[in-house]
Amino acid sequence: MKLSNFAFFPPLDEVKKDFINRIQRDYPGIKIFAFKNESEVLSKIHLVQAGYGWVSPDALKHANNLKWLANPDTGSFVNESGRDGWFYKELVEHPVVVTNPRGIYSDHIGNHIMTYLLALSKRFPDFFEAQRRKEWNQNANRHEVIHLNQATVMIVGAGGIGQEVGRLCKAFNMEVIGVDPKFDRLENFDEVIKPEQLYDFLGNIDVLVSTVMHTPETQNLFNLKLFKKMKPTSIFINIGRGKTTSLDDLVNALENNIISGAGLDVFEEEPLPKNHKLWNLPGVIITPHVALLDADGIINNRRYEIIQKNIILFNEGKELHNIVDKEKWY
Repeated sequence: MKLSNFAFFPPLDEVKKDFINRIQRDYPGIKIFAFKNESEVLSKIHLVQAGYGWVSPDALKHANNLKWLANPDTGSFVNESGRDGWFYKELVEHPVVVTNPRGIYSDHIGNHIMTYLLALSKRFPDFFEAQRRKEWNQNANRHEVIHLNQATVMIVGAGGIGQEVGRLCKAFNMEVIGVDPKFDRLENFDEVIKPEQLYDFLGNIDVLVSTVMHTPETQNLFNLKLFKKMKPTSIFINIGRGKTTSLDDLVNALENNIISGAGLDVFEEEPLPKNHKLWNLPGVIITPHVALLDADGIINNRRYEIIQKNIILFNEGKELHNIVDKEKWY
């Protein structure tokens, strides 16, 4: 079956408009539906063969010809309506194949994670505080330095981003443990364990890195019970999804020296409220969901390359690239 049409679902942001122009240039035989609003979607969804973006439950009822839906992101999220998660029940049960752009972020996000890891292990936040006070204090660090060549990092989520972080950590001679349900062994990892084994290893690690998506299983995975299993000198880094971490529990762990520091790019609530305790806690680095800072052009080109690859595979009747297990959301 050849792809006869491709839809872009609202809102039509600048990225989608750019992709529309590229497909029209590269595949003139494919009809483009550029839906500006939900009423346009409802009137034409029965014709759509493939599309990019979120489809509402109401529209999905009439999507009898929809064979392929490309998720612009790599995981689940609350869509523009603010009501329905991306992988709602009706979408999971629908025969449509969902793909995502998995693998396009690994290098940029890996570098962001290593920035946290290097700064926190050398206790830079404590010295930054001394700098603001104009204090020449060579003992400003509240905890001993973590020497990376003697340290163990646990990476929860050993997919593309996790594997890049593992490679970078190995360059610093760290021991690397991965946590992932899909793999038994990986290059640059000393050990790969299943999620149910997570608690058994927490007491021996110095750095915990989360790259996992938000799913029903990972909601508040990182909580006070988990932090209490870690060393008081250990640090926590979250660059996956905010809803995987209970911020109240993280604050508790930091205030009571259950762990020594954190690097966070994602949060349960974004923007992080101005009155949140995290802003003023020592040993914490906060960035406002900017791990892909200044990489938009590169990332969008990679997104489009995956769309192109899947158009070719679709036309050849082959399995699409980056198929999502809809029940698991990734």
